[in-house]
Amino acid sequence: MTDPRARRIVRPDAVLRGDESGAGPTVLLLHAGGERRRVWTPVIDVLTGAGLRCVAFDQRGHGDSGGFPRALAPYAGDVAAMLHAEPPGCVVVGASLGGLAAVAALEDPAVRTRLAGLVLVDVVPDLEPRRVRGFLAAGGLLGTHTELVDDILGQVPRLRHNLAGLDLPVLLVRGGDGSAVTGEDVDKLLRLAPQATVIRISGAGHLVARDQPAALAEAIATVTAEWPALALLRDLGAGQVAHPGGNLLDHLQRVCELVESWGGGRRVRLAALCHAAYGTDGFPHALLPRGRRGRLQAAIGDEAESLVYLYDACDRSTTYTRLGASPLPLTDRFTGEVIALADADLTDFALLTIANELDVARNAALTPEARRDIRALVAVLAAYVPDVAALALADPSLV
Repeated sequence: MTDPRARRIVRPDAVLRGDESGAGPTVLLLHAGGERRRVWTPVIDVLTGAGLRCVAFDQRGHGDSGGFPRALAPYAGDVAAMLHAEPPGCVVVGASLGGLAAVAALEDPAVRTRLAGLVLVDVVPDLEPRRVRGFLAAGGLLGTHTELVDDILGQVPRLRHNLAGLDLPVLLVRGGDGSAVTGEDVDKLLRLAPQATVIRISGAGHLVARDQPAALAEAIATVTAEWPALALLRDLGAGQVAHPGGNLLDHLQRVCELVESWGGGRRVRLAALCHAAYGTDGFPHALLPRGRRGRLQAAIGDEAESLVYLYDACDRSTTYTRLGASPLPLTDRFTGEVIALADADLTDFALLTIANELDVARNAALTPEARRDIRALVAVLAAYVPDVAALALADPSLV
């Protein structure tokens, strides 16, 4: 693991031991039955490199953790305890037993509020008993933890109910040959959770983290990148704030999509999604006070949050008169400080500004003069991002 730090959670009947690595939005990793947390090591190396914070425990009865693997409910209680020990907005990744424990934990509304989304790794809640026992028998595991297997199979109706009531994004990562998940299983999952995304990783069997860790990590990092930010925005009420073209959440998502379509990297995409968090010089409604920057940092990482702060702090009346300069002297309207923007900060700031203004031009009832002002602003920003500015200036809303 990258820079592991020991973790410990005391439960009424067990002590759970684990590690955390990295910094940024949190991913909680729950291993399969018979495994231990070290199976995630190569996955964690990729995820921490992508700017994520990873937490992995040995589940009860496994590795360094105590307790007994007899029923699903204690595992679900352990997942709840893990989530309550983390900042809100975790992405939970559960493989096999770990995925079932996560789904079982969702029965508690307090647990659901802690999640940004759920990744199921080669497991679905709608288990067919005969096929499950056949799969275990083929692997020589049918006689292992029979009590736990019987209990899990008896919980299927509750597991189905928990997932069906989940108003959060879901990703199912299937293995290839040797996967325990069939096409019929996928169809059933999509009926329970129509919002789910399904990815299949060739060259992997049931234990995807062992067989194709890099591909699994890439799927997690790519699909779930925006989940913590979206969870935070919904919690802060962005969907209830009026904004041209719908509400503020709609606007933020459209700006993020524009940035992505122009090839913006992870940092600027996440900043685009949260770019009005502290209010801007043109839209003063703040979702978060600046004294709680840590909450946004936990959702999108320090680098993206720093770009959000720069964008929101920009005093446009002074800064915009200096556009074209490099570095760009940006006046912080909160503190009065002048910040020299250069390199990636300047490019990302210009890209984000153009995307925001173009979405306003497309969706707001503007006067001809206001449209001309936006066009003039984009033309000056072409000094920093010429290709993007050219695309924006060709948009019908600015022609």
